[in-house]
Amino acid sequence: EKQKSGTSESSIDSQKKNTTSKSGIAIDDCTFHQCVKLSKFETERAISFIPPDGEFELMKYRTTKDISLPFRVIPLVREVGRTRMEVKVVIKSNFKQSILGQKIEVKIPTPPTTAGVQVVCMKGKAKYKASENAILWKIKRMGGMKESQISAEIDLMTTKDNKKWARPPISLNFEVPFACSGLKVRYLKVFEPKLNYSDHDTIKWVRYISRSGLYETRC
Repeated sequence: EKQKSGTSESSIDSQKKNTTSKSGIAIDDCTFHQCVKLSKFETERAISFIPPDGEFELMKYRTTKDISLPFRVIPLVREVGRTRMEVKVVIKSNFKQSILGQKIEVKIPTPPTTAGVQVVCMKGKAKYKASENAILWKIKRMGGMKESQISAEIDLMTTKDNKKWARPPISLNFEVPFACSGLKVRYLKVFEPKLNYSDHDTIKWVRYISRSGLYETRC
């Protein structure tokens, strides 16, 4: 968020976006920038602050309850003897049809004994990266309530080692334009009495972006 410093004071009120309940989200812990007046947050759940120069991080929070996971990854791995493996991965989007998920990347691990890979995907592009022992599947955009899949045939080298492959988890990266936690900014007000302008004189906008952190699915 970029704002000018000075004596202007801003106030943000946030709560869970819920059409059936007025209850807020359950926050496990949170930290604020030093410019925040903590007393108002404790009593009113409003974040009141005098912003410093430039861009800054106003608040960090962590929540583990009622998270709306935007994507579901369904893997299927079948070993065909000791020299071949078949992999199928389905990805489903669990958000509104009007919303687009972006920068979607699925990383599918392959055994270190992989000799060759043939990949077919319904959407996006996929390739095998021997240096990472993985298939990388990239989708630029995906609408809500959609699904897509990738299939791969993996040829394996024969080895004397009978140790079974541990099957590392499939990882997923993505970006969606909403808060998966349900957090919603209800209003943003700006006060600047010395310059004699009201809250209506300021241009305000709020953009929600959720990016994946550690998002993994076991095979």
